Amino acid sequence: MITRHMSTPIMHRAVEHAGTVYLAGVVADDLKLPMKGQTAQALAKIEKVLADSGSSKKKLLAATLYITDMGMKGEMNEAWNEWLAT
Repeated sequence: MITRHMSTPIMHRAVEHAGTVYLAGVVADDLKLPMKGQTAQALAKIEKVLADSGSSKKKLLAATLYITDMGMKGEMNEAWNEWLAT
């Protein structure tokens, strides 16, 4: 069975199948923030979508993050590591 959560005009924020929740298209709201801030904002949104879908980051199986400048990967990693630690 497929369960769709949080409908948007073009997609759903989360789709659940066989107990696994899939997310896509999560970006920061404020694209003027530095990379660490944008990553932290996106991760906070992900955490909320997971919670609203009955899941949490503790059940994370995989993640794919896309960035436009590999020179900023360190900032992204800082936010990612801080988020995973909490």
